[in-house]
Amino acid sequence: MAVGRMGHLVFVSTELFPFTPGDIGQSMFRMLRAMDASDLTRTTVVLVDAAVDVHAFQASYPGADLLNVSTSVDTDRFSQGRQHPPQRAYTHGKWHWRSAVVFRALVALAQRISIDYLEFPDRGALGFCTLQERRLTGFLANAALAVRLHSSHTVLLHAEAQPVALEDLNHSDLERKCLRDCDRVVFALDGIAEATREIFGFAVEEWKPRLLQHAVPLHRNDAGPGVHAAPASPLQPIAVFTRLRRFERPDVFVRGVARFFRARRTHAAPALLVTDDVGASDVARVRRLVPADLAPRFEFVTGISESERISRARMSTVVFPGLVDAFGTAAYEASLLGARLILNGTNPAFGDATPWQDGVNCLKFDGTVGGLALTLERNVDRNETLRAVEVPVAPWPWLSTRSVREPWRTHDGAALVSVVVPHYNLGAFLAATIESLIAQTYSNIEILVVDDASTNPDSIRAIDQLGHAADARVRVLRQQGNAGLAATRNVGVRTACGKYVLTLDADDLIHPLFVALAVEALENNPDFDVVVTPAGYFLDGEAAPPSEGHVDFFSYSVFSGEAVLAGLIENKFSTATALFRKTVLDLFPYDESLGCYEDWSLFMRMCEAGHRFIVATDVFFLYRKRIDSMVHAPREAAARRIEYNDLIRTSAPAAIRQKSRQLVMGIGSAAASDGVALPRDLFGNSGRYDDSVVFAALKVSRWIERRIPWLLRGGLLVAGGLWRAYRALSNRRSVQSE
Repeated sequence: MAVGRMGHLVFVSTELFPFTPGDIGQSMFRMLRAMDASDLTRTTVVLVDAAVDVHAFQASYPGADLLNVSTSVDTDRFSQGRQHPPQRAYTHGKWHWRSAVVFRALVALAQRISIDYLEFPDRGALGFCTLQERRLTGFLANAALAVRLHSSHTVLLHAEAQPVALEDLNHSDLERKCLRDCDRVVFALDGIAEATREIFGFAVEEWKPRLLQHAVPLHRNDAGPGVHAAPASPLQPIAVFTRLRRFERPDVFVRGVARFFRARRTHAAPALLVTDDVGASDVARVRRLVPADLAPRFEFVTGISESERISRARMSTVVFPGLVDAFGTAAYEASLLGARLILNGTNPAFGDATPWQDGVNCLKFDGTVGGLALTLERNVDRNETLRAVEVPVAPWPWLSTRSVREPWRTHDGAALVSVVVPHYNLGAFLAATIESLIAQTYSNIEILVVDDASTNPDSIRAIDQLGHAADARVRVLRQQGNAGLAATRNVGVRTACGKYVLTLDADDLIHPLFVALAVEALENNPDFDVVVTPAGYFLDGEAAPPSEGHVDFFSYSVFSGEAVLAGLIENKFSTATALFRKTVLDLFPYDESLGCYEDWSLFMRMCEAGHRFIVATDVFFLYRKRIDSMVHAPREAAARRIEYNDLIRTSAPAAIRQKSRQLVMGIGSAAASDGVALPRDLFGNSGRYDDSVVFAALKVSRWIERRIPWLLRGGLLVAGGLWRAYRALSNRRSVQSE
């Protein structure tokens, strides 16, 4: 984006003051209030799941536009030729679903306005699908796409102890990918940017060139800055402004102040815990920390106005004991109001590489209860003169951000794509798989069918027929003896002549547009190596879903690509089907020692080595669920444990560099040893799809087919009618919701 252009500025948020609580909403408020009229009139706020009245918004921010987006409504999935999975597909990943809804809203918005600058918050990964589609299709190719550091869900997980579920790990993977794939990472302080880099494990050379420093402008309610802080005195209250969250360390405040009160009996002023938007249980939890004899000295203040909040800050020594803060806006504003500040020096927002200087504009303590008590004593004993902090100032990010991407190029189809199709006794499905490849809109392909010494007569016949196929792009490679799936894929990759390789099992199907789309994506993104697509599942015996129109599959799999955390528990990288650069498959052959999960192993090793994935939002891969599939056939719990442990043994990272991965390993081992199955939705939010039920039903139907076929034929007629009626009703509801 060239400086001086007057395209639109778009900000995505889940919060906005004064309509919703939260620090991100406060930051949005300060930015919008600080903009000049020309910037505000070209600004659109995309507010997610907040439903703010448009007239109230315009009264607060005259000239700006508001776009309310609700992610609770399953709409717009099929418009413009899309095949987006429904909300029920995003098991353990509600934030992935929310990012898909935001992407669709931004597509519609981009058809009305020209977007020059688009900013997402780091918390919630709302930019995930937009950033992936930018890499996949060139969406908003001329805009600057930024992620601003607040305090992401991942950072907060590192700041306090709390239960960690699989959804948290998926959430963290999505946040990480957003930060890795955006054009610019907007940060307020060097310490915060460095702490974020370390938590997510980014390389310095990858991280620093994309950093853009900008602190959210402060809004002081016209109170004006205090030149110096008020002097300390025995009558000065000691206050903390907090929502009582654990990482804000209200416990340190209560215990440290209590210790100070016992040491300095002459200090008669109260301790104030000023809170808002907190539950009674949170207040009770903190109240229990107050010693009974000191209870009258601790006052919990809730529901006060902004003017009263300012008044209390002016007259107090204000403590900020929290472990993490993206900027410490409240501390800056308190300093400018004339408050005396005591800051946790271990918080990156208040460290040495920040404007905060101990004994100059604040007092710092070491984050401990004893350290706070000693610093409170220092405050009254020395009564040091503290001046107001100097607020860092930087240009608006859209003024200093230029597009760092090359123009999107339409690929000429010159790159050869090798499709590797491993085959073993799947002759009944092979012809349909080959047809889906021949139907690709990208014609420069070679199809390598590697037969792993099939023994089934129908399969042998199918391979013989392929050997005489009219299409010269089809080649058959016959192995002399059965080597297994991993070895068969490796043979195909070694034989491949293409710049790119698509892997596709002999019973599955691929959308006609996928190869062309994926090749163009990798041609335009030389730093990326893999293109991943969601999978839509259809049952063996059911007609293959059409490649156009509204298709609701009975089940789905969606992926995050670079599943650094969740990928150690479940395969959130990809199915076996993806488009690769051949060079990366040469570096990472399939592990032939594994009897299962060889594709999971491959992606785990690629991801650990830093290779990058582009993740499609549309379903381009059609997966046939068969009763005798190697992966989906029912297996004993002991076998599942062995297979999972073998995967970890051969493919997990050699060094657990990120702290949160230690948690993942424990959760993963427990899940595997307990045989935990992750359910998938089948009929919306009411019913659940269960592999064991489906496979049991299929087994029964196969037995009936052999023994009493007349019963099966009648049952199939009834079942087919019911299934068609359900699909018709589902499609009608989808069309009506568009």
